[in-house]
Amino acid sequence: MLAFVFAIAMAVPTCPMTIGIDDAGTLFSNRFYGWYQVSEKTIANDLKGGCYDDANPTAVSSVKLMLTPHAPKAKIDRVIAILNQRGWRKDRIQIEIWDGKAPASLHADPGMSSS
Repeated sequence: MLAFVFAIAMAVPTCPMTIGIDDAGTLFSNRFYGWYQVSEKTIANDLKGGCYDDANPTAVSSVKLMLTPHAPKAKIDRVIAILNQRGWRKDRIQIEIWDGKAPASLHADPGMSSS
């Protein structure tokens, strides 16, 4: 029985999303298992679409917001507003200070693709 529960737990897909804002206000995201420059519209669409494999769309399961020390407050506020519009309150968002370099490990599930 325990093995069955474990197998089901392992089969539940996750769809984490990481967003970065650098000192210039440029947005980055871990779309398609890379670290790419994106627009506010792309972030909104990715939050709406989530991740998918060939037949199983999955809602975004977690959001990490990575900020450089001098990221513009106006850009941060706009991204937070986008997140709020999609149901992500500040208390559900992991916020980290970021050095501006592409993260060494993006927490993406290799079996899923961002939309």
